[in-house]
Amino acid sequence: MGIFVFLGLSFVVIFHELGHFLMSKIFGVAVEEFGIGFPPKIWSKKIKETIYSFNWILWGGFLKINGLRPETEKKDLPPNSSFCRQAFYKKALIVSGGVLINFILGWALLSLIMFIGIPQNIFISDIKENSLALSSGFQKGDLIVGFENSKEFNTYLNNNLGKEVVFNIKRNGDEGQIKVNLPAERLENKEILGIYYGETGVPKANLWDSLVGGFTNSCLLIWNYLKAYIDLFSRIFVDASVFQNLMSPIGLFSMGSLVSKAGILYFVQLLAFLSLNLVIFNFLPFPMLDGGWFLILLIEKIKGSPINPKTEMVLNGFGFLVLFSLLFVVTIKDLINLF
Repeated sequence: MGIFVFLGLSFVVIFHELGHFLMSKIFGVAVEEFGIGFPPKIWSKKIKETIYSFNWILWGGFLKINGLRPETEKKDLPPNSSFCRQAFYKKALIVSGGVLINFILGWALLSLIMFIGIPQNIFISDIKENSLALSSGFQKGDLIVGFENSKEFNTYLNNNLGKEVVFNIKRNGDEGQIKVNLPAERLENKEILGIYYGETGVPKANLWDSLVGGFTNSCLLIWNYLKAYIDLFSRIFVDASVFQNLMSPIGLFSMGSLVSKAGILYFVQLLAFLSLNLVIFNFLPFPMLDGGWFLILLIEKIKGSPINPKTEMVLNGFGFLVLFSLLFVVTIKDLINLF
């Protein structure tokens, strides 16, 4: 299952690069290479001006566009196939192609989930040490079936304090039961089982309602992600706890593995959330991201001339240093949590 989780998460990133690729092709901009994964290469084939490659490091992909900056134009390609010679709106759409297709992917996956439907259950995201749930045999990723929402689940616990109860669970697609002797009253911290959980499930809908609902929910999620990022960057230098809400590729893989235990539809739902999150993340006005490129294009459009290459190099270097440092800190945090 682990390899499928890894490839599924990588698929969302590859889809992002596909958006840039398709927009480039639509506007006649030459793509020198479209790679799945990162070198060293396993296989490659050149079709017209584009090299299509499959590489050993299977995380995401990359795109090499002709003339992304004037100094990178290929002399053996037609001048009108250079990115930097295109009209502003074409360049803007090529740069935005990744986030546009991430939105479409997220919308499509959420619509698919609504059309198929997911039974409403309680999903255990984590279990406290020395808790009743842990000693009873619950595991992270378990689904407690038979409850549609948290209120119903809490009411059941309260009504059965001091009794032996049986919970029906699903784990890795298999069904089972866990017997628990509930305490006579809640603990001092108001807990009973000692679990972190959330409601899951999506009611089944017809095709039209699924498409409309998928679009509406996608827009709502993007708005919520935007507010979350604004809050993050407003506190990142004054509140170290915000790093707990950030996740590295290792953290994503760990979450994907956990969610996949509940079933493939839950994992597909996670991919939809990730794809829509990338819409906001990749369009942040920050060097090394699509939003940073868009900001450079906008500045060049306003000033009527390209940005000084040295200035752009310094900005991109600064952006790389900040992103790498942030990724390093978050990766260490995820490794500590993993072990």
